Amino acid sequence: MRTNKLPLKHVLSVRCPMCGAPPRTKCKLSSGQSSLQVHFDREKAAAKVAAPDNFSQATLRFVWETTLRGFRGIFQKS
Repeated sequence: MRTNKLPLKHVLSVRCPMCGAPPRTKCKLSSGQSSLQVHFDREKAAAKVAAPDNFSQATLRFVWETTLRGFRGIFQKS
């Protein structure tokens, strides 16, 4: 697992297990101030998950899943 090559966007896409910082926000120090670096455990957690999608891929996936749900409702036998 290589964590030193992950882009910051990928690392910030997961919740920090050390400080509990939500996705897309910087890690916090114990004093409550924003940290200049992310925690190493957050980098390890990000290395285990897939890279975040860009906006167009996420939109296409949402449309595809919504369409499939609609077709299942129409053709499902009751």
